Amino acid sequence: MEVFEAVRTVLAVREYTDKPIPADAVRRIAEAAHLTASSRNGQPWHFVVVEDKETLQRLGKAVATGPFIAWAPLAIAVGVDRESPYGVSDASRAIQSMVLTAWADGVGSNWAGFANMPAVNEMLGIPELIQSWR
Repeated sequence: MEVFEAVRTVLAVREYTDKPIPADAVRRIAEAAHLTASSRNGQPWHFVVVEDKETLQRLGKAVATGPFIAWAPLAIAVGVDRESPYGVSDASRAIQSMVLTAWADGVGSNWAGFANMPAVNEMLGIPELIQSWR
């Protein structure tokens, strides 16, 4: 899929099939995030791929804006270094790269949650110096 076509057609998806996402697609999605440009090449992000059904159910309950996570085949939690002055914008760019890469691979996704999610941090073992996003 051409980049512009992905940007033009991407949808926020909140309903998912009970079909696993191929490992090569998951790797491309995560790699897209890592390859995203960041201010001063700071890369103030951390990514946690969650595929465990029980953990996805718990995330769906913990993230008020994302109950649909509970039925997704996977979630990628994004942690941002709290001390980075550019962390929010850099992580947002990385998330958009993941959304567009997923869409180009035929995988619908959506962003849920926003900053300072201690329940998610605890659930996924994210240190206090990093604020979790999803």
